[in-house]
Amino acid sequence: MKFLYIFTRSAYGNSIAREALDMALASAAFDQEVSLVFAQEAIYQLVMQQNSANTEKKPHLGVINALPLYDIDDIYYLAEDSSTYNLPPAALVPQAKALSAEQFSSLMSSADRIQSF
Repeated sequence: MKFLYIFTRSAYGNSIAREALDMALASAAFDQEVSLVFAQEAIYQLVMQQNSANTEKKPHLGVINALPLYDIDDIYYLAEDSSTYNLPPAALVPQAKALSAEQFSSLMSSADRIQSF
């Protein structure tokens, strides 16, 4: 079964982003095919140089970098959001790949289950 998790919120201010990552890891642990898309403000979770000193939560970067260890290799962000938030690909984790709107639509069409957070 193909699971698609779409992240749209910042990692800070609530626990939803971390809980969604935990769900994705659990799905992968049961040998499900998992893809992640970081859209809108969630793209900030992919920034390599994060400063969480002013928040009470740890950055998710450690978990995101460990995703390939759980066979989660399909990690994406929307190319349009990269431009909107002025985040060049070099500022994002190297395992994340840009998706065009058409590619995102195709990815959603191929998924058996879609969860959005």
